[in-house]
Amino acid sequence: MSPSLHKSSATSLKPGFLPWRHCFALIAWALITAGALTLAIISGSSAAERNFVEYGELFHTQIRDKLRANEAVLYGFSSFLGAIDRDDRETASHFARSMLERYPHIYMLEVVRRVPHRELTNFTEKIRRKWHKDFQIKRFDYRNDRQWQTPQKKDTYYPIVLAEPDLPQAQALIGLDIDSLDGLRTALVRSERQGEPASSAPFRLIEGDTAYVIFRPVAAAPTRVPDKRSITDETSYALMVVRARDLLPAAAALNPSVQHTAFLQTEQETGLLFDIPQAQHERIGETLFSPLRIERDIEGISQPLRLILQRQPNLTDITGGTLATVSLASVFSLALLLAYAGASHRRERSREAGLRAMEHMALHDPLTGLPNRFLMLGRLEQALTTAQRHGTRVAVLFLDLDGFKPINDRHGHHVGDILLQEIGARLRTCVRDCDTVSRHGGDEFIVTLTDIRETDDAAAVAEKILQSVAAPVLINTLKVQVTASVGIAIYPDSGSSAEALLRAADAAMYEAKAEGRRIFRFATPEVVATAQPE
Repeated sequence: MSPSLHKSSATSLKPGFLPWRHCFALIAWALITAGALTLAIISGSSAAERNFVEYGELFHTQIRDKLRANEAVLYGFSSFLGAIDRDDRETASHFARSMLERYPHIYMLEVVRRVPHRELTNFTEKIRRKWHKDFQIKRFDYRNDRQWQTPQKKDTYYPIVLAEPDLPQAQALIGLDIDSLDGLRTALVRSERQGEPASSAPFRLIEGDTAYVIFRPVAAAPTRVPDKRSITDETSYALMVVRARDLLPAAAALNPSVQHTAFLQTEQETGLLFDIPQAQHERIGETLFSPLRIERDIEGISQPLRLILQRQPNLTDITGGTLATVSLASVFSLALLLAYAGASHRRERSREAGLRAMEHMALHDPLTGLPNRFLMLGRLEQALTTAQRHGTRVAVLFLDLDGFKPINDRHGHHVGDILLQEIGARLRTCVRDCDTVSRHGGDEFIVTLTDIRETDDAAAVAEKILQSVAAPVLINTLKVQVTASVGIAIYPDSGSSAEALLRAADAAMYEAKAEGRRIFRFATPEVVATAQPE
């Protein structure tokens, strides 16, 4: 070997240089790793955005349903006040308490009276004599010192004369002059002028919570005694106090990584209702991903709301430990990418299962597992649309248990709960898969029968239900027995809307209960007429 050849060979293998195939492998490794990381980021980002959108839809639906319930309850409270005897304060309070028990997200129901100054002395004496011996009209400074004060002399006062629930914070409001509060006065005047419900701007309650008030004028029925006035005459208003935090789902159902904001948009101003910040996020997430944002308006006569949800995606939302594993073990990047895909699929299934569980909780009764009122109304409206298109009929059966309360009071709520669960299970066996059995609340159930041809079909199901419910129930060693009274409303004979059918079936149920119980009755034209709202 010549010296020149040996020198040339040595020069070609200088330290610090790698063979080309090694460089290619390094480049290929980098490309595979970068591709795997890029795919992981893109896939995870899409999943995070999809999850966020689905969560936003569910949150929007839950808030919307509570706002609709607010308007329905206030309408019912106002109508009830106008229909009862004008001095029947006990009945008004009982009705308000029953509504608050059924809809626990409503903070208070109140009644306000319009009192001219010339009647102030007589009005105060009357209230002291009949209901509140220490009654006096007062005002509260919500903006400055937040103390009770004596109202200024003026032409007209608007004191609160009834407040439920019967708690100290509610009873302390008796005599509060609504007209002394700027935000509430504006909403009250707007409600009085338009004859429709109107909301105040959000404000801070005496207790410190953020809330708003919905006003609705009371259209009173004629009094039996001329010139007799009370807390529910034509110059009265039904009020509902709604705390912002009560509109939110349970804390466990809130996503801590999402910022939840809501604004109440009245004619005069837009006020912040709640603003729940998201949990602290990683700074690298701000670099890699754009923030997610959803804005939705909930239109309504009295509570127009704007919801804003915001979220900053993080690396933990995308891959978790898989991303670190891909970065460190680049030789196995393809295998780890497949593992990531499997983990993503499992997370997706877990997320979907969680959403299904949340949706089930929102639409079903937690005790019996039956559809609740919201799901029942949706199915009933869908059934009515189908029936109208195909010329078929729909039946609504309103069922109330006879003798349940004595059992529940005597043997305890645990026995009552087991009995309600058994009755719910029996009702499901009495209907078809296309029909709906729902729990209306307490010991009341509603059965919706779709696509029936004759009223006899509904009668047959009602008879089957009466027999099934009346069978004894054995709870451990205790044998209990209840019966049922059933009211039946048929579409289109008893009404063309879900609300009309429910009112007619409810009225028919009371007819059945009055005639002896353990029977069913159809909603006759006379019953339908009495069930119509005034």
